[in-house]
Amino acid sequence: MNEVGKKGFPVIGVIFLALGIFKLIQGDGWVVWIVLGVLFGGLNAVSWRKNRQP
Repeated sequence: MNEVGKKGFPVIGVIFLALGIFKLIQGDGWVVWIVLGVLFGGLNAVSWRKNRQP
C-alpha cells in the first residue's frame, strides 16, 4: 500500500511548479505555488524515470 503513491508521475506537483515558474517570470506571487509544487512531489519528476522499475 505504501508503494501506490510512488509509482505514478507527480502530475499535480509538476503543474504547481510550472505555475510557480510562470508567476515568477511575471513578477506575481510565486512562493505559494513553488511550495505547493514541492509538497505535491513536483521535484520527484526529475528522478521519476530513474526510480521506475520495468
